[in-house]
Amino acid sequence: MFITFIITVFLFFMFIKLIPDNYVPPIFQGNDWYEINRIREGWDKPIIVQFFYWVRNIFVDGSFGFSIIYRRDVSSVYFGKIPASVKINIIPYFLSIPIAITLGIIAALKKNKIADHIISIMIMVFISVPYFVVAVLSQFVFYFQLGWAPSHVIATASEFAERGLAYGLSTYILPVIVLTITAIPGLARNVRAELTEQLTQDYMLLARSKGLTRRQAIFRHALKNALVPFLPGIFIGIIGVMSGGIITEQIFRVDGTGRLYLAAFNGRDYALLMLINTFGQFLFLLSAIIGDLSYTLFDPRIRVGSGKLS
Repeated sequence: MFITFIITVFLFFMFIKLIPDNYVPPIFQGNDWYEINRIREGWDKPIIVQFFYWVRNIFVDGSFGFSIIYRRDVSSVYFGKIPASVKINIIPYFLSIPIAITLGIIAALKKNKIADHIISIMIMVFISVPYFVVAVLSQFVFYFQLGWAPSHVIATASEFAERGLAYGLSTYILPVIVLTITAIPGLARNVRAELTEQLTQDYMLLARSKGLTRRQAIFRHALKNALVPFLPGIFIGIIGVMSGGIITEQIFRVDGTGRLYLAAFNGRDYALLMLINTFGQFLFLLSAIIGDLSYTLFDPRIRVGSGKLS
């Protein structure tokens, strides 16, 4: 993890620094802050030297850099946006997992029947249609045409204060439903495919021959084995909750990390881009390791550090 982290962070830094710096000082405004940071962070030096300056500043000053857009340390900017991304993503994430698993199980148990056909068609439709199309169409239909949604975007802090908590929370209903629906198809399809395969395995015939009913064999053995490949992915999914999404936050006006990333990229805010990418990579690697280790919890046949087999 450590070696991979170092290599990928350096690659992030190198590619970000290859983006041209088109900074032009505003008319009739001072440029002292830019010159100070140019010297402190080595903006006029080779990329490899700038990278070591950046690492040095993290360990010496505890600073990931200075944001040229927000004119303050990037840590205070970025970590202040995470709660907004978590609020919009956390509920759809935890709703979509049980719904997707349930639909996948139903489709597998009712294979080639009407329930399976309906679920499979809906899965293919939502997988095929891009997410932003579903989001924009939902806004158009449920807000602009039918008027069922109180707003097509998330309420801001001032709107919460002016129009009340009930109105503010109601603006989350539409994006939560859209995010939940669009997160279900991929997992549901995989659960269906894996459970269908498990139902044809020899151990299912053995379980039935020992006296277990079909229901008991499915839920005690087949379902448990079918979910093993997906349960560790739940840990990795936490990244999406914290990282937000550029498209989601642009469409629903969420002031989170996704919009911040887009603003940093358009504004050539190198330090802010580096913090976002570095923190995201750290979460990804950490959750991947936790996911790998969690296999031992979900499948007793897997052991970590058990040594050489004799």
